[in-house]
Amino acid sequence: MGYTGLIIGATGLTGTALVSQLLENENYDRIITLSRKRIDNNHPKHENHIAHLFDPLTYQEQLKGDHLFICTGTTQSQTPDREEYYRIEHDLPLQVAKVALKNGVSKVVAISALGANPDSKLRYNRGKGEMERDLEALGFKESYFVQPALIGGKRDEKRPLESTMKKIQKIIDPLLVGFLKKYRTIEPEIIASSMIYMAVNGYNKVRIESDELKTVVSRSEQVQ
Repeated sequence: MGYTGLIIGATGLTGTALVSQLLENENYDRIITLSRKRIDNNHPKHENHIAHLFDPLTYQEQLKGDHLFICTGTTQSQTPDREEYYRIEHDLPLQVAKVALKNGVSKVVAISALGANPDSKLRYNRGKGEMERDLEALGFKESYFVQPALIGGKRDEKRPLESTMKKIQKIIDPLLVGFLKKYRTIEPEIIASSMIYMAVNGYNKVRIESDELKTVVSRSEQVQ
């Protein structure tokens, strides 16, 4: 009997890649996505449920499985209100994780960010760090936080600042060597593959920085 994977944030850049890979992964029999809008996917392993993630009553019966993957997030330009931004970045993952834990989910793998630190002076890094800290404290059997640098790929929505950063990053990526390699752009497919590896095989770290995610994927390919 294979695993059941649960995903929130399945319509985002990395979430989309994760769903695609999980559906083709023989370790998983069922993939359940919770989203605000319908995901057009007729794969026999996929179950899509419309849910309002701040309201557990809309998904508590569906959030049952083995591994919870958290791919939610926003940007300050999309969500300029500070309180709402924090609700999406911190409160929402915690709310869903609490329900999953109560339903018997054993592992959680969440996308965070490089530099996440609850004591950071940077609001973005501090918020991600607080999310990690509080989610880990819930007491899952295993918790993992992937910390990517700038994520490559093309998004559906317009993010002018991010697009500009990606163009600049493409130029400087080859110059980032040694301990600076972790700041290189990372593709969503790499992040997704590393998340699946950790969920299935476990890992010897709870927090995994961007450059190490590529090493995890290499290890995953060797296992296959």
